[in-house]
Formats: sequence, C-alpha cells, structure tokens
Amino acid sequence: MISTFSRTPSQLDSVACICYTTAMPRLLGMSDNLVFVEPSPIARRLLWHVFSIGSRRIEQPDQHTSFEKPGAHLFWVQSGEGELEHETGRFDLRRGRKVWLVDMRKPRTYVPSPKRHLTITGFRFGGPGLEFWHEEIRGDENSEFPMEDFGFVKRTESELLRLIRRRPIGWEWQIHVAITNILGKLLMSRNLLVSPNAALPAAVVRVLNAISANPLRDWKASELAAIGKVSYSGLRALFQSSGQGTIHEHIQRARLDQARLLLADQRLSIKDVAAQLSFSSEFYFSHFFRHLTGMSPTEFRQNLKS
Repeated sequence: MISTFSRTPSQLDSVACICYTTAMPRLLGMSDNLVFVEPSPIARRLLWHVFSIGSRRIEQPDQHTSFEKPGAHLFWVQSGEGELEHETGRFDLRRGRKVWLVDMRKPRTYVPSPKRHLTITGFRFGGPGLEFWHEEIRGDENSEFPMEDFGFVKRTESELLRLIRRRPIGWEWQIHVAITNILGKLLMSRNLLVSPNAALPAAVVRVLNAISANPLRDWKASELAAIGKVSYSGLRALFQSSGQGTIHEHIQRARLDQARLLLADQRLSIKDVAAQLSFSSEFYFSHFFRHLTGMSPTEFRQNLKS
C-alpha cells in the first residue's frame, strides 16, 4: 500500500488521505484493485463520501460479518458470476444492467459459481442518514436495482475515481453531488419518487408539517389532533386510510430519526441527545433507542466509526 503523499500526523487530521492497492492479495483466491479514501471531518459529518472504489476478483466464498466496515457498497458485476447471500436470501450476481446496494451493517457472503470467478466493481460510501435510505428502499429485502441507463453508473464511477485521484478544489462536494445523483436513480428505479395519485387529507398534512417543524418534541396525540382540527379518533382513521400507519408509529419514527442524526455528532454526549429529545433521563432515552433498534446509543455510535 502506497500513500500518494507524505504528511505529519497533525496534517493528516485536516486533509483526506488517499491510498492505493493494485492487485494486492487479501485472502487466498482473492485480489483487489482498490483505491481507499479517508474522508475529511466535514465530509464525514455533512456529505456523502467515498471510503473505497475499484474492483475485486473473488474466486472463493468471501464472508463478511456485521459492522465489519462502515457505510454501504454499491457494485455491479464486471465479469464472472455467482451469488450474494445475506439474511433474507440469495441473489444471483451476473453481468447486465443491474447494480446491487449492500448495507455493510449486515452479514453477507459473496459466492462465485463453481469453477468460476466473480469480479465486482463499485464503491463503498457513507453519509448522514444512510440508515434511512436502507429503510426506505428496503435493501435488506432486495438489494438488486435494474438500471435503464447503465452507462450513467459507469460514468459516475469514472468521475468519482477522477475526483479522488486529482482532488480539485471542492472535490468532496462534487463527490457528494455525484453520489446523490446515483442514489436518485435508485429511488426512481423503484418508483419511490412518484407522487401519490390522491392528495393527503388536510388534517394529516397539518400534523405531518407540525412534526417535521419540531421533530425533537415529545408530541402527544391530543396535541396533534388539535393541530389537525379533528378529533383524535378521526385523525387516527385518516392516518391509517392514507397509508401513514399509526400516529404513534409516525411520532416514534420521527424521534428515532432525530436520535440517529444527533448521535452521529460526536460532540454531543448521550445525555445531551436525551435532553434535546425531551426525555426525562438518559436511561429512558437508552431504553427507547434499544427497543426500536436493538442496540444501545453507545453501540450505535461505535458502529458509525470506521
């Protein structure tokens, strides 16, 4: 592994470090041709950022445990064939106009077909709110995305590699924009950006706007019913009939989203996060967070670190 430049440890804290490995063996039956990137602190906090980019040739099953690496892996098959195994099933990996988006928090195994190799190309990336993307696109249920304009995917990867190697002024912002564009393509491939045919009821819109305007608040259903200008039972029925689930679920989801965002800011203590979310104590916040995510706030923070 060769660093493209030499700096003191203090200088490395304020710049992005780029390291290259070319056809460097990781395990028996595997070789990598990857570029690794250390994002700057501001990119980690605010932007989509790349951790690594390039290709990997796999000749034997390649197994990865939960939280082994941060972020998500967007890739496609360059040559060969095989399968992707994770918690919900197995997916064929073959060349074509498809990409796969894998949540690095989940265990997974790349399995080449018997007597064949599997070479995958793509990039591993992260960014604020990545877990929300995984939830919305249901990547744990189906990580495969057909892409009509597959040339766009390849051009994006080439542009990311160019930016990482040359590092022009504002290169990390340009990386953020490029990844945003390709994520938008994934949303559109599943029709997730299509507006519903029927508008939401006015009462539901008023309530959704109130929660969005103050997501840190511990909302009470009676308060929201007053904002919606309907009875509580009426608001509950409108929520369910418009596909928004229950009022309680929406409030909990909004608070959990804010908790994740606040916990990503290492400057805040867990007690600070609990206070901002209007919990009476750190204990009750930790109980809330573990109940909805299966892990403590501290464990969540540890898993965010690379």
